[in-house]
Amino acid sequence: MPLLAAFAVAACASAPTAQSETAVRALWSDYLAAKQGQYAGNAGQPSMHWDAAEQAQWPMYDLAGFYLSDGALPEVLSVTPLSPVADTAYRIITRFWPAGTTVRDSSAVPELTMTVFARRQEGRWVLANALPYHTAAWRRETRGRVTYRIAPSLTFNARRAERAAAFVDSLALAFGVAPPPRLDYYVTESVDQALELLGARFPRTFGAAGGFAKPVNRQVFSGIPSLGEEYRHEIAHVVLLPIIRGSSTSLLASEGVPTWLGGTAGRDYPSAVRYLDSLLVAHPGVTLDRIVDDRIVDDRRVSSDIRNAAGAVLADMVHEAGGVAALREYLRTPAAAMRSTLARLLAKPWADVAGAWRERVAQTRPTNHHH
Repeated sequence: MPLLAAFAVAACASAPTAQSETAVRALWSDYLAAKQGQYAGNAGQPSMHWDAAEQAQWPMYDLAGFYLSDGALPEVLSVTPLSPVADTAYRIITRFWPAGTTVRDSSAVPELTMTVFARRQEGRWVLANALPYHTAAWRRETRGRVTYRIAPSLTFNARRAERAAAFVDSLALAFGVAPPPRLDYYVTESVDQALELLGARFPRTFGAAGGFAKPVNRQVFSGIPSLGEEYRHEIAHVVLLPIIRGSSTSLLASEGVPTWLGGTAGRDYPSAVRYLDSLLVAHPGVTLDRIVDDRIVDDRRVSSDIRNAAGAVLADMVHEAGGVAALREYLRTPAAAMRSTLARLLAKPWADVAGAWRERVAQTRPTNHHH
């Protein structure tokens, strides 16, 4: 690990200097300026300021910068050497404020506080992600194509890990795609801990209620300890990437298929659909048309709970009608063409598709008698 290597050379390196700190501050400032205010959009833009090995490993290498909105304003809080004796690495902590606000304005809430590192490489300073530093001492286990890193407070569950590794291969085979050569999987206590690993700390907390994937980087971050090593929804995002890469997919399909395969937000597929049914009963105005259009209802967008489960039920229907070939087409369908594509794949007019979909959702209602 770079961190350990840094300490290994400490004995013969010089102590941190004011010149180094100045150089690191200038490097960070130049890097941010090069983004031209488009932080997320340029999170994978090649940069001479960033560690080349990380850029090669992770196409979307700026793991924390991906969460910044356009025009966010940086306030550098600290630039500190990692070691008091070795001039080899610095930790840079920066608070970002929303565009259009004044830094430290008492009425503004910061977007996030970001941690990145700078390290010496071939005589010059380069930026690097917090992730390898934060997980250097974490337990590592490999099963199949998946390399797990497990938060120190959690216990590795080998059976879940083996099932997940088998799922990667069987899903790739079923969909006719090459499996990812490797998948880096971080088992964490909560979404907040997972984000902090990346160097992103938000003012609000999310709890142990989810996870996320970085498919182009072949990374999965599980923030639900009850699922831990076997968060199939997020694994599916990575495995299915070759199908949607280069096409314009819709969130209905790109979230719906992983939800059908592996649930969403800690619920398995049947539970997610039962929850969807209860929401539709409570809000009859939320129709499939509204979900497809992701239209704003009562000043609110369709929630991800509704959209993901709705898309999963459609995935189930599409698979039943046309198998994997039809599912692949569903995944590649842009939102604007969703009605016509589903009508064709399901061989019925759109109004009948919507009716069959609502019936399918209602079928999950718990009944008093046992079948």
